[in-house]
Amino acid sequence: MYQKTVLIGRIGEIKPGFTKTQKPVTQLSLATSKSIKNKKADKWEDLTEWHRVVMFNKCAEIVSENYEVGDLLVLEGELNTHKWADRNGVTHYTTQIIVRDFPKKLPRFFTRDSQANSGSYQPSANQSPPQVPSNFENQMPSFDSFDDDIPF
Repeated sequence: MYQKTVLIGRIGEIKPGFTKTQKPVTQLSLATSKSIKNKKADKWEDLTEWHRVVMFNKCAEIVSENYEVGDLLVLEGELNTHKWADRNGVTHYTTQIIVRDFPKKLPRFFTRDSQANSGSYQPSANQSPPQVPSNFENQMPSFDSFDDDIPF
């Protein structure tokens, strides 16, 4: 059996380091969010979940050197839960996503700051998302216009 977790979210923190055997390791905190409607207040609210992500070896090196806080990532990994006891003997559980493949960084135009060369993610309350051209639907090909050679 195999389990796979896919997350799309923004980097909150990057912690590069090394294992006891001196292999590169990078830990990330990744924020995912969704909007839900609060029926009592009759307004939309954002719910954010924070995830612990761990990657090793070349993947860890590339991410720690080239990715920044606020970058939007798509990553795949497997859930791993650790059980541990603190100094007082209290049992704790930590769940993290172990990433084996390189995460995909989405282009800057997916970020809210809309400046392609800006350094980090800096949301602005008065910024609106980029507008889609009014003739956008007219530029899209219809499904009938695709010429597929798929035999089914």
